[in-house]
Amino acid sequence: MKILIICGSRRKDSLTRKLTDIAFEYAKGKYGDVEYIDLGKKDIDPFRGFEEKYSDETMNTVKMMENADVFIIGSPVYDALLSSGIKNLFEFVNYKALEGRVAGFIVKSNNPGTHQQVRGHLVALTNYFNILSNPRPVFSVDDDFDENGNLKNEKIRESIIRLVIPQQF
Repeated sequence: MKILIICGSRRKDSLTRKLTDIAFEYAKGKYGDVEYIDLGKKDIDPFRGFEEKYSDETMNTVKMMENADVFIIGSPVYDALLSSGIKNLFEFVNYKALEGRVAGFIVKSNNPGTHQQVRGHLVALTNYFNILSNPRPVFSVDDDFDENGNLKNEKIRESIIRLVIPQQF
């Protein structure tokens, strides 16, 4: 079973990345086949249609997605929407290629008011690809971090670990 962690934040000092890093480190230590796509550190081309040519980095990233069995998708909330990088990444994949896979979500926002809306976007996106979504996403807000950006809410860490455990799907 191949697990793929995706960080949808492109910010340099991303709190979403800190959360997906927790998922990656736990999964890597517990399961053998784990990969990580960090959209803040990859130069993914904008999708312009299937007939276009794209960079090797973009196409290798798409192959990582197509080979994954389990997705853990971390998205920041931007103006009550999911990360555009996540949407762009999924545009490269044929909707039939991911059928039957499973996904869990980590959503980071400034406040709890927009969590469910972005969860709905992620569920709709994965439903289109016939990916089963874990009904227990992890929601995090700014108050879960200290002034240095370190996670201080241990319940969030525990929830991320539960999300990564494949039997939870």
